[in-house]
Amino acid sequence: MTNLSISERLKVYTRYIGQNVVLISRDGYSEKQMGVLTGVKEYSIQLSIDNQSRWIPLYDDFEIYDIKLVLKPLRMLTESIKQVANNLPVQNFITQYYIQLGFDMPVFFSPGHPENCKYAEELGLATYTDVNEPEYAQVG
Repeated sequence: MTNLSISERLKVYTRYIGQNVVLISRDGYSEKQMGVLTGVKEYSIQLSIDNQSRWIPLYDDFEIYDIKLVLKPLRMLTESIKQVANNLPVQNFITQYYIQLGFDMPVFFSPGHPENCKYAEELGLATYTDVNEPEYAQVG
């Protein structure tokens, strides 16, 4: 993962509220958990796991969990999705439409930021792995 501050990570997470998330404890004993990103506040994100809300704190110095958004790469865009996007009333809505559908879109942090124009997956905040693949079969 790149060295992003908490506020920069939260900026990315805010874009993807409502998307699936894989939560992996770094203690080595807990199993992977699947949830939905439901909220963001200063220094933490909220996940719904098994219909229970949990706030997961974020720290600059260490990570308690490996948190990965489950997104789709842009190469999975279909012609029908592109057609709908191109017919939106305002061109600026296209990016938001793709994000709402769970596609990974480039991030802009601030002018001159070294991580501008990278995808969440490149930043270490997302995975393109389908949750139905064997790697996530134990997720619960």
